[in-house]
Amino acid sequence: MENINIIRKFSSVDEEAKVIKENLEKVTKYAMAHDGALSRMADKSFALVDNEISNYNELNEKAKLATLSFCAKKAGIKEIKSNADVINAFSNPTFATVFNSIIVDVLQSVVLRNRPEQIFRLANVDEVDVGDSKTYEIETKGLPIAQRTSYMTNVTFLDSYSRTSITVKPQPYSMGTTMDYIRILANNYDMGREIARVAAGLLYAQLRLIVEEIYSIAPIQGTPLYQANWNAANYIQMIEDLKMLNGGADVTAYGTLPAFNKIGVLATTNFGFQSQDEMIREGYLGRAYGVDNVVIDQFTDLSQPFTNASASTLRAIPNDRIILLSSVGDKPVKLVREDFIHVKVKEPTEGSQYRQNYEYFMSFDAAIVTQANYGIQNVTA
Repeated sequence: MENINIIRKFSSVDEEAKVIKENLEKVTKYAMAHDGALSRMADKSFALVDNEISNYNELNEKAKLATLSFCAKKAGIKEIKSNADVINAFSNPTFATVFNSIIVDVLQSVVLRNRPEQIFRLANVDEVDVGDSKTYEIETKGLPIAQRTSYMTNVTFLDSYSRTSITVKPQPYSMGTTMDYIRILANNYDMGREIARVAAGLLYAQLRLIVEEIYSIAPIQGTPLYQANWNAANYIQMIEDLKMLNGGADVTAYGTLPAFNKIGVLATTNFGFQSQDEMIREGYLGRAYGVDNVVIDQFTDLSQPFTNASASTLRAIPNDRIILLSSVGDKPVKLVREDFIHVKVKEPTEGSQYRQNYEYFMSFDAAIVTQANYGIQNVTA
């Protein structure tokens, strides 16, 4: 494996590279927003790029050729017009450095600006520099404690204030991908989608971390804020408790359609036709027990064939739990990620000498860090 030298924020110091990067960003965002397999990882704002692209294929081809031409010029290569030129170019260290610096620059912009709305409602996101971590200070909600006493009585004084520090340190994650660079000159080589696939893979890992943290029952097990079985009275009490603990803020329920469907069936048993009609029409109740129910779309990385055996593993969000959150800015999960993506290139495997193997590295981690309280309701009857 060979380390590739990356010039950080390369486009910010070269005007021509900046234009190339901006066009590559546009086609990458377009690809993420319009590709069915990638769109769940795309920020809503990515769809706005439609207003800037009249012909995706044309801009994609223009951006690809401009990238190759610019890298060749920086490497002292006269031109890239044939497959042989491409092969020679990618074996040139300067060409490889400039090419990967541009690609990484695009990846960083796309990943760091991307916050898929539904999942990121559950988390706050912070970016740190390479090697840094983020420390959060959690203060007690408790009031000073008043005790009955007299001027002459000795009493035990209880601490009324405390602060806890929680540090989240990004951990390295890597993913491998290949580029068949002998095809890069072909008209059907979709550079925007190739970059979008890498970005979506890195984002999927981050979103999976958020889900694993927020859906874990361990932090609140043994408290009234986790209910292992469905009971309407306990559910209503949990909602009321969350309002009390979070200063009266409104509570919203989040979950998948199957999760809300299971609770909806239980909730409408022995009730009128109107609520049952809504269940049949929508698949769930949009509002129940005084709170709005917000459906989170399921997502997957399709890392293996979708079969009966693998389906439950490929679904990223559990279908057996509902999350109750207050409408406060302090989300239960904190995702901390470095603002840099690193890349290494591996030697091509035998029989595929025209295929470049890349490994992308990005560091991030997530943890439950919050002063707000949240609840989890299991949908088991």
